[in-house]
Amino acid sequence: MFRRTVAGLALFAWPLFEFLAFLTSPPDADHDPDIFRTHATSVQVSALLYIWATLSLIPVILGLAHLLRERAPRAGGIGAALGLVGAGHGLTLFTTDFYDLALALSLSDAQAKAITKQVGEMPGFVFGMLLPGFLLHIGLYTLLITLAVVRIAPWWVPVVALVGTVVPFVTMGQPPVVQSTGALLHLATYGWIGLRVLRMSEAEWRGGVGEVRAPLPGRA
Repeated sequence: MFRRTVAGLALFAWPLFEFLAFLTSPPDADHDPDIFRTHATSVQVSALLYIWATLSLIPVILGLAHLLRERAPRAGGIGAALGLVGAGHGLTLFTTDFYDLALALSLSDAQAKAITKQVGEMPGFVFGMLLPGFLLHIGLYTLLITLAVVRIAPWWVPVVALVGTVVPFVTMGQPPVVQSTGALLHLATYGWIGLRVLRMSEAEWRGGVGEVRAPLPGRA
């Protein structure tokens, strides 16, 4: 019961933390020193919320993989492995907000921008931290698409979740309230799964499927 409850609650928690993180983020996508300095408190709050959202994804990933352990264990294992590696790198990336804020508070704008630019061009950062973070998305959609393929979730779940992920990228530079709408789509999709996980019996949870399964064609 404990693992099922943690997984079910995490499926609600991570998009809620994500929504609040976007909503409280400073109105700039480029880590401008002046904006970071002006919004020092919101920078810290937003960064912490992003970290908590990413931490919440760990039980989410493990829970989704658990749902696939009977019908698609290989895909579930691959998706979980990629997702966990990506989440680990994501946690390191969100700590950079604190360093950028410290630079903005301690140095001139020109110096702070020069250091941030230099770090962003380091191969170790780009190939060892930034790009591996995108494995999180690959892992999550491997799990969600597989859930749809084996009829554990309806097809709208991975589709709407993907739209929710794309929204912040295509609205970059827009007000935080606009970017945060993608998280609401995540709440709808992951919350759909979370509600059914919480309603499962222990026998259904141990079996890896149960009430999360979408109705077959022709059935109510």
